[in-house]
Amino acid sequence: MRVMHLELGRHLYGGAKQVEYLIKAIAVQSNAVEQHLVCAEASDIAALRLSDCETHALPYAGEPDISILWRLAGLVRALQPDILHVHSRRGADLWGAIIARYTGIPAICTRRVDNPESAISRLKYAEYKAVISISEGVRKVVSQRCPASVFQQVIHSSVDLSEFHYAEDPDWFRCTFAIPEGYRVLANFAQLIERKGQHDIIAAMKQVVAKQPNTLCLLFGKGSLADDYQLQIDQAGISDNVRLCGFTEQVARILPNIDLLVHPAHAEGLGVILLQAGACKVPVIASPSGGIPEIIKHEKTGWLTPAGDSDKLATAICSALDNDDLRHALSEALLNHVSTHFSTEAMAKGYLSLYQHIKG
Repeated sequence: MRVMHLELGRHLYGGAKQVEYLIKAIAVQSNAVEQHLVCAEASDIAALRLSDCETHALPYAGEPDISILWRLAGLVRALQPDILHVHSRRGADLWGAIIARYTGIPAICTRRVDNPESAISRLKYAEYKAVISISEGVRKVVSQRCPASVFQQVIHSSVDLSEFHYAEDPDWFRCTFAIPEGYRVLANFAQLIERKGQHDIIAAMKQVVAKQPNTLCLLFGKGSLADDYQLQIDQAGISDNVRLCGFTEQVARILPNIDLLVHPAHAEGLGVILLQAGACKVPVIASPSGGIPEIIKHEKTGWLTPAGDSDKLATAICSALDNDDLRHALSEALLNHVSTHFSTEAMAKGYLSLYQHIKG
């Protein structure tokens, strides 16, 4: 079986990272699948050396770049794949649908976000043999636009536990981020955009600091609201307790050193950072948005507070920081849940079964 993966993301996190995981796991599980990766020139994933997978890096200027259709069509004619697996948005889901219709090659689309789509999306999804959601939360959104004739299934995203091998290193952590002695640290890793909920974290921290002044919150990420969030921090008078740290590629090294991950997103396809926290045995407070409750089960694998409710978030943070034993117990339970249900092996097994089903 020859599978062509289409991933047009520029950076190696989120969906692109999942494509890397899938390609590697399929290569381990099956020697009967010939894999090809189609990606954008100069993208992070194009630079990877993926064994048992041939990479085809094409010029791509972003979603308006309709010329990608001709390049894709030529590559499809040359390779004659049995399955076209479209992984990213950035126009790829539309281009993939057109190529599937034009060539007749069975195509699969993986949907990773839970934000609503317009009614015209039904025309796009109709060209796919299957539309796969990474969580039940995403599937609920997809089912509103995807024709009933198109096969739908949930295959969870995954985390490679071997990548999260760092031990706690308090000296490095406190030196790198200038952590005052005796401070408890919570962190958030996400784009600085409204739906990720950093506004709620900052509002909650004003209350947390009033009760537990030796608490520091590190907000990792970049985005359009960075200046707004810095203004909110300054106006709340908590600049010594909340810091915007910018984007980091050291998530795996940072996580073992924090006391609590806080992720009160208003919308979330699944929340890979929650899987990464689980891999590092870091306790989590999140919101019950999108696919998050499939990872964080309230008071079983973490805590859930309503999105947008900074008062309840503050109460949950203070309560979690006051209870070391419970934080430890829930972080152990989260690791067990993640390693059991969100492994790269399980994800690859799901897609291999789907490929066989679609190919017939």
